[in-house]
Amino acid sequence: MTTLTISGLTKRFGELTAVDDISLDIADGELVSLLGPSGCGKTTTLRAIAGFVQPDAGAILFDGVDITALAPERRDIGMVFQNYALFPHMTVRQNLRFGLEMRRVGQKEMAERIGKVLEIVQLAGLEERYPRQLSGGQQQRVALARGLVIEPRVLLLDEPLANLDAKLREEMRFFIRSLQKRVGITTVYVTHDQAEAMVISDRIVVMFDGRIRQVGDATAIYSRPATREVADFIGLSNFIDGRVTARTDDDRYTVETPLGAVQCRSAVALAVGSPATIVVRPESIKLSRAPSTESGVNSIAGKVRDRFYLGNIAGYRVACADGAIIQVQEEPWHASAVSDEVWCLFTSDLAWIIRR
Repeated sequence: MTTLTISGLTKRFGELTAVDDISLDIADGELVSLLGPSGCGKTTTLRAIAGFVQPDAGAILFDGVDITALAPERRDIGMVFQNYALFPHMTVRQNLRFGLEMRRVGQKEMAERIGKVLEIVQLAGLEERYPRQLSGGQQQRVALARGLVIEPRVLLLDEPLANLDAKLREEMRFFIRSLQKRVGITTVYVTHDQAEAMVISDRIVVMFDGRIRQVGDATAIYSRPATREVADFIGLSNFIDGRVTARTDDDRYTVETPLGAVQCRSAVALAVGSPATIVVRPESIKLSRAPSTESGVNSIAGKVRDRFYLGNIAGYRVACADGAIIQVQEEPWHASAVSDEVWCLFTSDLAWIIRR
């Protein structure tokens, strides 16, 4: 069982700084996802942990021991790639034997490990099949098995579900999550898929431009995004700009906006007169024929511009003052129609001021 520490990691490619002085501690047995758009530095970070990329500054430590200068084959890691990287001319068993043979594991122990890991990934009985004879999901599980069979200290996964169809991706998310918890191995998972990261992870590390912007569990990242770019990347968001006009409690504020006064909350103290950007998620808003009379509930007038049905929700785009559009996700049977005059209602507890 292993702890993983990234300390001041920096990597440049010419004039491009791919990873810019990031630090992160990953606990023993924890699954942490590096999440962000293409080019944010997440894969470079993973490759630095694996030893495929040598950093320009900083260190990688396993259990407090600096392994930055170690070659990849000496780091005792398991790696699962996006394209699976299975040997097409080898059977499932032979693919699993390869890493064990390189480590000179004895025949008896090798057979025991292979049998055990095939049971874990639910592939027992398919040992003599070649990769071409397996489905995409089965190939993915072979890749996972190959990473696990060597019993590594750390497991690294680089967008392992990117080549699967939508339904299979969803199934594999839960499979990987339950598998990781069962074996209890420290795991770093790279993805650009926010839903994938939220399902799989103990914690999510959101990266932009080579830097870490926020670290937290799925609830914290989604409900309390630290910056506008995080809120914009994770799910759908409505942004309302304004200026603080009152502070009514420790974390409760009134912000004057083009849509009217909005009561909201903030994780950081703000002075009256400060500019503020409020984020409200579409599912936090309810449509009504009249404004709310309840304390702590915001009411913004608008007109339904678009309605779309997605089975589990009804999505709305509501045109409000000065051309602003508010996105709303209602129950699928909600009856508001295009051109209806409506009020967008949301509580102050679900409206948060974020850093610009």
